[in-house]
Amino acid sequence: MNNQLPPLKALRVFECASRHLSFTEAAHELNISQSAVSHQIRSLEEWLGFRLFERSASASRLTLTPGASVYGATLTHCLSRIAVATQELVATGPHQILNLRGYSTFFTQWLIPRLADFQSAHPDIKLRLTSGVEPVDFRHDHVDLGIVYGDGSGPGWRHDLIFSDELIPVLAPKLAVRLNAERSLDSLFALPFLHSRLRDQWSDWIRAVGGERSLGAHDMFFEDVSIVFGFALEGLGVALVQRKYAVRDLAAGRLITPHPFVLRRARGYHLVCPPERADEDKIVRLRDWLLTAARAEA
Repeated sequence: MNNQLPPLKALRVFECASRHLSFTEAAHELNISQSAVSHQIRSLEEWLGFRLFERSASASRLTLTPGASVYGATLTHCLSRIAVATQELVATGPHQILNLRGYSTFFTQWLIPRLADFQSAHPDIKLRLTSGVEPVDFRHDHVDLGIVYGDGSGPGWRHDLIFSDELIPVLAPKLAVRLNAERSLDSLFALPFLHSRLRDQWSDWIRAVGGERSLGAHDMFFEDVSIVFGFALEGLGVALVQRKYAVRDLAAGRLITPHPFVLRRARGYHLVCPPERADEDKIVRLRDWLLTAARAEA
């Protein structure tokens, strides 16, 4: 037992009494007698060596000493965290929790449609997804793995390439009617283009295909690539997307490709983790499944 910790039962009683500023209400919440509350508070004060409550005969309610007020708020926060952790433990039971941070579009357009296969193969692992555009930070994010876009360089992490860039233009059929019969670059470039502020790659595709285009008056810019997909599906512009992200929409005819050129590059999406955790069972199993799924599509 840690000798620096006061009696835990007394701490629980004090936390409750500090919230209510009433021994009577604390006794009601804890389902004990008021005298038992007084006894636990007195024992905690004796352990600490000073009083926690100001007991004024003229005051209708108890008041906390300044230090005890901060102490009570801290205990409330800690007990709340314990309650949440307990609920999560009960909910997951014997399951392993695997926290993955990445991009929302990677999750919605590629990973989530395949997750049923992972859950079927690994029913004892519960995968939790956290989306964000900022790079994963294993020191502060409290995650096991991250998805990062780039060339595989990084601050000493283990990198596993999931898939490389295969960028294609897509648009809705109702917008495609504005293309000429030959679907020439000029007719394509006359349409509104949808851009991502995070990673706008239209200039690379246009240069690689041998064309020239300035920003159009009706071009639109977005912070979230998922919104770019939504606008493209509604026929509001042409989007440049990862081919793997558009497979289902292309197959269903919700999107079409107005030009056959695919911009392929070595950079792409990597699964990353701290090297000292690379061989943990749950991490190995997700990594193997992800890489196998990506190779099967390739």
